[in-house]
Amino acid sequence: MSDYDYFPIVKTRDAELRCFRNLNSRSFDKILPIYELTKSRITKKAPDGDIYRRMKQIEEIQAGRPFILDLCTDERYINPQIEQLLSGAHGFRDWQYFIFDLHVNLNIIPMVHIFEDDDGVLPDVEEFVKSASCKVDHLAARMPFDLDKESIENYLEPIVKNLDSSCKLYVILDAGFVRDKEVSSLVDYFIDSCSGTVKYREFIEDVVILTTSFPSSPAVEGGHDSSGKFLITEEDIYEGVREEFDVKYGDYASINTEQIEIKGGTFVPRIDIASLDGRSFSYKRYRRQAGGYALCAKRTIEDTANYTPLDVWADEEIALAAKDIPNGISPAFWISVRMNYYIETRLLLRRDSFS
Repeated sequence: MSDYDYFPIVKTRDAELRCFRNLNSRSFDKILPIYELTKSRITKKAPDGDIYRRMKQIEEIQAGRPFILDLCTDERYINPQIEQLLSGAHGFRDWQYFIFDLHVNLNIIPMVHIFEDDDGVLPDVEEFVKSASCKVDHLAARMPFDLDKESIENYLEPIVKNLDSSCKLYVILDAGFVRDKEVSSLVDYFIDSCSGTVKYREFIEDVVILTTSFPSSPAVEGGHDSSGKFLITEEDIYEGVREEFDVKYGDYASINTEQIEIKGGTFVPRIDIASLDGRSFSYKRYRRQAGGYALCAKRTIEDTANYTPLDVWADEEIALAAKDIPNGISPAFWISVRMNYYIETRLLLRRDSFS
């Protein structure tokens, strides 16, 4: 098993990248991020957005650290460049060229894109694994969490049999958005999928489970307009699975996968704080004419039952906002702050569970 405690998966949007840019080195060293590559902001020079700008940002953020690189398939965030990289032709030749030629200086762990037809996993996938695993120490494979044991084995078999002896695999089981789903049922699905990895444990570095239960509307979920609290279930699911299998913790870093776009002028300023026990969020929410982010921050600091400063970037931003000198007043900026604090709480939980 690896030394990584936490596997957050994020899209390469501005909010997510700002959060990672402001993680401290001590914390970052315990994280293996999974980046879903998206297009950059659309400009006159790049009307389709540009993935190379995003790769440059990742390079600066990672500073030589390894990371898993995947490709976003959400139509809102892809462009022709990404579509080309998803082509399986000639063993995903374009994907290989992108990783091993254009970005050979980055410490990339490539995602194996699993495509199949009626006869099973396509030969292009096997060709990619055979070629790529000779060039890196690790590959990653991401699969749905609700596949049964036999299905997981069917996906892993063609990967493992083409894996170079010097290369190991990160197996990522992804449940996506799980809010309002029964925890025990989710745990059972994960356990069934995990059982399909046992046969190949000697080839696997870590088995990682991914979930998110962060709601699309915290105020609705919390039941109060200006101040409230709502539960999340990522930790409950992880602990249930870990009772049966040796798995690593991953999640969407407090991002809701529905990714609802907030239009300018329609949002209400809100600051979200994760609880240290990993089971809930509290929030402060005030309209701009009623105090906005400055009042949100003041009320957050006053709420010592729910907010404990961790001496991280998020704390600095909350303190500045409480003085009415915030560095950002957009929802995207405060998503970054929420994520930054949340990630630190996940690492504290992992440290406590292994101490």
